[in-house]
Amino acid sequence: MHFKINPIHFLIITALGLLLFVPFLGAVHLFDWDEINFAESAREMIVTNNYSKVQINYTPFWEKPPLFIWMQVLSMKIFGINEFAARFPNVVFGIITLCYIYYISRKIFKGHVAHWWVLCYIGAITPHFYFKTGLIDPVFNFFIFTSIIQFYLAAKNYHVTYNCNRNFMWAGILTGIAILAKGPVAFLIGILVLFTIVAAKRMVWFFKFKHLLIYGIFALLVTSIWFLPETIKNGPWFIAEFITYQLGLFSQNIAGHQQPFYYHFVVILIGCFPISIIAISGWKKNEFYTYPENLFRLVMMCLFWVVLILFSIVKTKIVHYSSLCWLPLTFMAAYAIESFNNNVFRLRWQYIVGVILFGISLSVALVALPMIMLNPALKASFIDVIKDNFSKQNFSIDGGWQYTDILPGILLIISIFIFAVLAFKNQIIKAFGALLAGNALVVFLAAVLLVPKIEKHTQATAINYFESLKNKDVYIFHVGYKSYAPYFYAQTQPLKISDGLNLLNYRFLKQRHQSSIYNLTEAERAELDDFQKYWLLNGAIDKPVYFIAKINDQEELPVSKLLIKTGEKGGFIMYRRDLPKH
Repeated sequence: MHFKINPIHFLIITALGLLLFVPFLGAVHLFDWDEINFAESAREMIVTNNYSKVQINYTPFWEKPPLFIWMQVLSMKIFGINEFAARFPNVVFGIITLCYIYYISRKIFKGHVAHWWVLCYIGAITPHFYFKTGLIDPVFNFFIFTSIIQFYLAAKNYHVTYNCNRNFMWAGILTGIAILAKGPVAFLIGILVLFTIVAAKRMVWFFKFKHLLIYGIFALLVTSIWFLPETIKNGPWFIAEFITYQLGLFSQNIAGHQQPFYYHFVVILIGCFPISIIAISGWKKNEFYTYPENLFRLVMMCLFWVVLILFSIVKTKIVHYSSLCWLPLTFMAAYAIESFNNNVFRLRWQYIVGVILFGISLSVALVALPMIMLNPALKASFIDVIKDNFSKQNFSIDGGWQYTDILPGILLIISIFIFAVLAFKNQIIKAFGALLAGNALVVFLAAVLLVPKIEKHTQATAINYFESLKNKDVYIFHVGYKSYAPYFYAQTQPLKISDGLNLLNYRFLKQRHQSSIYNLTEAERAELDDFQKYWLLNGAIDKPVYFIAKINDQEELPVSKLLIKTGEKGGFIMYRRDLPKH
């Protein structure tokens, strides 16, 4: 089945993406950890002119491959080293993703599923918001998703004389690109989805063993573009550490991201409002659609459940780990809306009420937060409820809140009201159009008005401190917490050969019979970190040292007689150690 595609629609989608994703893109600092992490790796590539190796603080960083960081490097070459440049690659991929889902659904589905899918994606909270970040996931998700589409095309044509070698070749190439973006989990997802489709089709095998070989070989060929030269140049240790870290994400809790099994179910239900509720309401199959259309629905359900269950099993749980679910979930919402509109099945009142109640709760929260922050008595009561002292100090500072910050909440209330009236009148197109368009504007306004204030309360104090040290020949050390902000916002440079800290590192390596920091294991690097901290606190330093710590985890800083306390604000405390006077 083939439906005519109007090129003008792609221009409209592109314009819409630019209007929603580009304005105020660099208006707020990058967020620790991941946003700053990737941007700093890109900055260090530029500083060192070494584009093959991913680094943090000019030491090996084996947690992520380089593809997305290369994209950020290119963006920084164009726009400079700043927040806008770090986030701009996802603007590009946001527009590409919207155009692609429109294209593929327009090729397969009759009616307006394609239009609804685009609107569902920009009208959901986290799917929309993540195109305005500097995270890897939008790029990773695009390439995994397009590889799964190749599986769909192979399955669709298996019953006719058709050679699906090309489909599995392209699936392998696209999976290989996804591996270069985030890691081997891309291949695992691809294989799991492939066999889940077979199971869902009641063990109808639409591929042969040779197709798996084609898939694997082309994925390997693409990934070898980086992995092979890196292994030849630096030996297998880096790849071994990379694989060890990736396995650790699955088997153990990394960096404190331990959450219950149902974590991602809750994240998707809340974060993908309102499409999460809409998708549930239209989950069932119906005969209004043809075999290719319902097969696509089946493939999307397989992708959704594989990703959701896989990352629910994984020990390390972070919000964006299940973000690949957003593509099939937004499709299911679009599929449901089009089914409602064609009277294939009825939109039940329970789901309408669910959207209304959830929307009202969210709008109340969006209005309440600015009002609490603007009222001294309410703010004091709110802070008293918080038990963590660091968080208390975070919210005690002035976040610059204004009464206009209630606008996202007010707009959401209006959208929910219009949706409710139209939905109960069974005016499906108008009801969901108002809800999704309204929510897209709510997310846009929240990113512009609310996110900068939240950032001020959480990390801006520390980042402003690091920015004040930019271009100064000093040592900077953060104590008691993990952060990448000092490197990016102080624009740190590689140590010189004669720097005392560099000589200290050399002595550490010599004691362990190592020739380079690049040869250290993760455990040895942690030991080196403690070695450096002790020297900066007590050793014969050759530069001033600036320390920052969270107020509730200062370790030995307060008892040191060599440090001068220079400030305390927003939950952070700062110290300085000067050079000894002669």
